[in-house]
Amino acid sequence: MTKLWIAVSLVFLCALTGLAQSETTVIDQSGRSVTIPLPVEILVSVHGIGTYYVYALGAGDRLAIAYYIGVKTLSSASESMLRWEPRLAEILSYGDPNIEEMVASGAQLVIADGSQHEAVAEQLRDLGIPVILYRAETPEELKEAVVLTAAFLGSGAQAQADAFIADYDRMVNAIATDLESLAENERARVLFVGTSLTKVISGEMYQTHLIEGAGGISVTRELFGSWNEVNLEQILLWDPEIIIIPPYGLIQPADILDNPDWQSLNAVQNHRVYRMPRIIAPMDTPVPESLLGIAWLARTFYPDHVSFNLAEEIVGFYANYYQFTLTDEELARMTGQ
Repeated sequence: MTKLWIAVSLVFLCALTGLAQSETTVIDQSGRSVTIPLPVEILVSVHGIGTYYVYALGAGDRLAIAYYIGVKTLSSASESMLRWEPRLAEILSYGDPNIEEMVASGAQLVIADGSQHEAVAEQLRDLGIPVILYRAETPEELKEAVVLTAAFLGSGAQAQADAFIADYDRMVNAIATDLESLAENERARVLFVGTSLTKVISGEMYQTHLIEGAGGISVTRELFGSWNEVNLEQILLWDPEIIIIPPYGLIQPADILDNPDWQSLNAVQNHRVYRMPRIIAPMDTPVPESLLGIAWLARTFYPDHVSFNLAEEIVGFYANYYQFTLTDEELARMTGQ
């Protein structure tokens, strides 16, 4: 796991101007030391997951260019997302990062994906623009990423980061307490599929951590890497009790429930096949909304055991971290009611 160290901010006097100028030095999730002049008022995110860290910390208005996971064109953005970010048509970007556009935006800092943007980061550094690289695939790394982001967004962001981590831990601990009487053989055995019926998560993916945080057991936890392609025979051997479909792609529960090849599965016979809802970001990914992903999964797995109020958690999260008020229809979609 990447370790995060946040250095003490360095404040010094500019001898020629007499004005105080400050900077902070952090270690990003690639292990690189990055010095950032403060304050950061113009920010570019080419990391579709990292973008949401900025919003959750109250600094979405500083984004000049932003990638959003799952949004490749403006037409693919939901009505909820357009209402949440009225500037989306102005700042949305996708595809390969454009160095010229980032420079022209006046970016003081770029946040990027450590798994694919090393070359872009090097070009930006050569131009004098600092870059923060993220690598978050576990709950601890998500929390580290949020703290890292707060380090260059100011004291208000740091307080918000502390609140988010407390909320995340509170939810996981509450679920663990509610389910502590369940034996291992009473835990839900879960299959999490991808954008095709036989594409499944590995044990190294964030979705596995969400299932475990919600008190379930992923039947694919022994697999490695990213998405794995498996055959139907293997799925029949796993015989999951619950099947979860992510909030993207074309698969719907009926594609599994009505498929004659899947009828012997416990999950199908008991009609326990569910597609995760989505309002802003896909909550099966390491975004702040994954806190709600854990809550939704726990309520789905164990409706008679968990004690928290899912609707209250959802409303509170969007109000506190995205400054967003859900419509009645959006809330019903999230709660399944």
